[in-house]
Amino acid sequence: MSARQQMMFWLAAVVLFGLGLWALAPVLLPFVVGMAIAYLLDPLVDRMERWGIGRALGAALIMAGAVLFLLIVLVALFPLVRDQFLALGQAMPDLLDRTQAAARELFEGAMSELSRRQQDAVATGIDEIGKNAVAMVGNVLSQLWSGGLVVVDFLSIMLITPVVVFYLLRDWEKVIAAIDGWLPRDHAPTIREQARLVDKALAGFVRGQIMVCLISGTLYALGWTVAGLNFGLIIGLIAGFLAFIPYVGGLVGLTLAVVVGVGDFGLDWIRLGSILAVYLVVQGVEGTFIQPWLVGRSVGLHDLWIIFALLAGGALFGFIGVLIAVPAAAAFGVLVRFALNRYLESGFYRGTAPDDDT
Repeated sequence: MSARQQMMFWLAAVVLFGLGLWALAPVLLPFVVGMAIAYLLDPLVDRMERWGIGRALGAALIMAGAVLFLLIVLVALFPLVRDQFLALGQAMPDLLDRTQAAARELFEGAMSELSRRQQDAVATGIDEIGKNAVAMVGNVLSQLWSGGLVVVDFLSIMLITPVVVFYLLRDWEKVIAAIDGWLPRDHAPTIREQARLVDKALAGFVRGQIMVCLISGTLYALGWTVAGLNFGLIIGLIAGFLAFIPYVGGLVGLTLAVVVGVGDFGLDWIRLGSILAVYLVVQGVEGTFIQPWLVGRSVGLHDLWIIFALLAGGALFGFIGVLIAVPAAAAFGVLVRFALNRYLESGFYRGTAPDDDT
């Protein structure tokens, strides 16, 4: 096979693989979650195997231990979290009404300073933005609920994901060996080296991001509770849980905190400022210390590329795309750096040396 034929073959394989993922995106969620959990737990199974415990037994013990840990956490924290979550859900309609009234008061105060023509222009613009936002949100929700995807995804994660995790943990080495056996022999060492670098980046991201979620959620919960925000604990936990998707957790938490704060305090700028201050402090600590220390060194992606990856992943594969956007971008970054290094070493970049006339 010539170099051109090899390039065309692998390009076609990548395109077909991407089209397959796009077509199967609606049913991939439990398998993606299962693969992520198995990837995270595989080092534990490897360690147990070195202790003389078979992979099947080791996988079963780890699954049983994970279930036991979750049960302990649920028994210890579930009543408190459940009560706050239910209370937040019951209070949310009233809080939204109060927030809307406060926003209307603020808006009317600002509009009174404008001329009649300016008021009409601002009102028209806000009305158009509101209609577009409501239409977009309504379209997304209708698509989710009309197909029953929320219920299906939840049930599939609860029922299928544990099975996927067990079988992947049990057969992980066989799967890796089979894939290694499919590699083109001339390029196998290079592919293995790049796979090792991708594995290093992904492992750093997954384990680091879990710690980021725990630390950020704890800081948000403590900060907003100390600031006197009602439901500060549950809002902080929600923000921490969603922090696995960069930038999303903090923004969702801040939105909920502001809605609850305005509903409770009204337009008390000091107390609302304390809510915003907690968000800014946690974001500053996370972006300056936690994220670079735990994740940034291993992933090696600029913030702009992370934002682009999130938007592209969401546009192509929906919620699954958002979940896997940053790990996929980290793996893609490893491959791009390899291709760039090969290009810089090639004659395409260096050119040909001029003939020596002497």
